[in-house]
Amino acid sequence: MEGPSSSGASGRPTHAPETTALRDLATAGSEASAALARRMTMHPTDLAAMSHIAYAVEQLGPGELSSRLGITPAATTDLIDRLEAAGHVLRERHPDDRRRVRLVPTETAKAEVRRQLADLLDRLDEVSQDFTPTERAAIQRYLEAAAAAYREFAQQS
Repeated sequence: MEGPSSSGASGRPTHAPETTALRDLATAGSEASAALARRMTMHPTDLAAMSHIAYAVEQLGPGELSSRLGITPAATTDLIDRLEAAGHVLRERHPDDRRRVRLVPTETAKAEVRRQLADLLDRLDEVSQDFTPTERAAIQRYLEAAAAAYREFAQQS
């Protein structure tokens, strides 16, 4: 029996089936993001920036966005300029520190993303209906713990 650290026939390490399925989901998510970027006629990096801006726990400034995307401050400024010119993002002064800028997605951009993703999100809701409430709670706990593991990995230098 192969454990999480043993090697499969390909010579690559094998992992728990859930881990393999999660990696497949991440790959499928990347493919869906690329498709969304094409549909919205955006560069994938611009769409990634919008995702960080829209889903950050606290509103991001240009410096935080630069760090998350792993691009230079100059490239981040160019990216924000493109997003602002396209009507996707606004630069707002931070209410507590007027020297700081925070990035806010426009209502138009949020509505367009919701429109583009509506069918996918409806399909995902349908998939979840095939599971009992107990199974759904377990799936949610697993996904939340997996997301925390991804975030911890991302924060390690």
